[in-house]
Amino acid sequence: MLRRIYPTRFGQMHLRSNEGKGVPLVLLHMSPRSGAMWEMLQEKLERPTYAPDRLGYGFSDAPPWALSLEQYAQGTVDTLKAAGINGQVDILGVHTGAIEAIEVAHQMGSQVRRVIAVGMPLFSVEEQQRQMEKYSEQPLRPATEGGHVLGAWRGGFAFRQPPYDLADIHRRFVEHVLAANPGAAFRAACGYPIEKKLKSLKAPLTVFAPHDDIIEQTQRVKPLLKPSATFVDLPEMTQDPFDVSVDRMVTLVNRHLPP
Repeated sequence: MLRRIYPTRFGQMHLRSNEGKGVPLVLLHMSPRSGAMWEMLQEKLERPTYAPDRLGYGFSDAPPWALSLEQYAQGTVDTLKAAGINGQVDILGVHTGAIEAIEVAHQMGSQVRRVIAVGMPLFSVEEQQRQMEKYSEQPLRPATEGGHVLGAWRGGFAFRQPPYDLADIHRRFVEHVLAANPGAAFRAACGYPIEKKLKSLKAPLTVFAPHDDIIEQTQRVKPLLKPSATFVDLPEMTQDPFDVSVDRMVTLVNRHLPP
């Protein structure tokens, strides 16, 4: 696994990559996580993969102002170009990364061969407000009694049942603390005109629908899809499919995005 820093118009971006044969696969993470969430998948795929830390997350720079979803995608495209990716690519994104994948496909045009969106956070206005209250947009402000750290730690247990994978929860905690504004990318995704963008998307789209905490929102995408799009219901999958069911996800990715 190679790790490098590349310049973008909004700051420097950290990128994990590995070599392989076939069309490169770009992996876009959920928020407030980082490209580290893809390492298990990258190790098992035999094709080239690229997993950036979105600006403001992981080891990438915090952007100079609150970015739109289009600007987050511009930063990602800048990084891919700086990394020398000039031919065709496939894109896979999860949750916030799924929305970003749609925009990256628009910006890269015919260079994008196929797109997979894993979970689509199509929240109502009321749901968006509740999510923003839960995943604060503001950076974690240190408190003497350590409450800011405790809140970030407890968030790793949400939607999960014992026995807990404490090592995974600790990784999520670290990613949350590293995020400049944990909810910033989610807020940007909420303002993205997804219906319009899906209609104008030229790359073939597949939606994976694990039955996780946003399955209800993901199912709302069905009437927005073109007839050529594919919706793959995954009732056997719940939270963290790329951690707890990585071999199954490798099979699905290779089936729908053959290298």
